[in-house]
Amino acid sequence: MNIIKGANLQIRNQELLIHSLVGLLVGFFILHPISMVIYWFDTHGAEYSLISLGKVISDSFSHAFSLHMIGMSIAFSVLGGVIGFGSGLYYRSLKRKDGVLFGKRKLLEQSIPSLIKEGENEFVEFKSSLRHDYYQVKMNKNLEMVIMKSIAGFLNAKGGTLLIGVDDFGEVLGLDNDYFTLKKNDKDGFQQRLITLVSNTFGKNTCAFLNISFHLINRREICTVVIQPSVRPVYVNENSRTIFYLRTGNVTNPLTTSETVGYLQSRQIIKN
Repeated sequence: MNIIKGANLQIRNQELLIHSLVGLLVGFFILHPISMVIYWFDTHGAEYSLISLGKVISDSFSHAFSLHMIGMSIAFSVLGGVIGFGSGLYYRSLKRKDGVLFGKRKLLEQSIPSLIKEGENEFVEFKSSLRHDYYQVKMNKNLEMVIMKSIAGFLNAKGGTLLIGVDDFGEVLGLDNDYFTLKKNDKDGFQQRLITLVSNTFGKNTCAFLNISFHLINRREICTVVIQPSVRPVYVNENSRTIFYLRTGNVTNPLTTSETVGYLQSRQIIKN
């Protein structure tokens, strides 16, 4: 695993080096000579014609590479290198996002029944309900916090899909029992309750990382929550404690303080 991470880090560093080198060359061979042409036009005003335009450009380019202009050449090379380094960072960011989106696209290419059939994994989790307790056969608001923990786990990891209304064995239970516990007994009331929970638990901005939809499976309605990875860590307040949850494999686990710090540091290294 360390060998793979080292290889990936080396590739990312090579990409940054290439972007910086290309930027340096562009600064030296393009930006500097063009600046000389612009300077000539700016200082000579209308004292040129289209006939002499080719000679002006040729002379300006030659002058840009002369020995006494070495200072300007270095300055533009450095400028180009900085721009190239910035474009390399942006490219790496896009590439990382594409990798995450690729995993999601592979999931979305499949139908909901296929997701259920394949069972839970790193990117898919099932929950029987939002607040209806099937064991006690009554409403249990404590189950809402279980949903929040699952969402936190995906937000802190690579994102994923949470199916509500499906039990651990893949049996479709539907949301009718949850609807019955709400003031507005339908999917709109369910969605409003879910958004309120997310906003109160993680903040309103976190709702932008969630996409909530509903699907009929075997004539039973279930809720699908597609979760993008959060740009910042999210925590769950539980019994006066702030807990960091992370989705690993097919389970969502709380991390200790030292484990949380280690994970966030490793994620920051990967981003860089």
